[in-house]
Amino acid sequence: MFKAAVVLSQQYNIKIDGQFIDWQVAETHGKAIHAMSGTCQAVSTSNIVGIVGPVLSRETPIIAQFGQRVGIPVISYAATDPNLSDRQAYPAFYRTALSDNAAAIAIVKLFLRFN
Repeated sequence: MFKAAVVLSQQYNIKIDGQFIDWQVAETHGKAIHAMSGTCQAVSTSNIVGIVGPVLSRETPIIAQFGQRVGIPVISYAATDPNLSDRQAYPAFYRTALSDNAAAIAIVKLFLRFN
């Protein structure tokens, strides 16, 4: 999905500061240290304006704090840890997936509604 958005932005000549939107992939193997290493390497060698990911909640806190520190927004489409909703701790972090707490509340409401 993300790659499709990048391709469409290039087809429609959408640019940020005169540059096409591009992407890089970093394999983390589910470990926060690998996520941090890949992020640091990408930020130091490219003009990174935002981070999409990481996928796993356990990798997200360190990347979200790093993003805040260097002024880069971090958007996760999969991290669901409720602690990541703390805007004081993670002001540069955004997500498109519900937190586990929000999902649990919705499920309980469905069970109550339909017995």
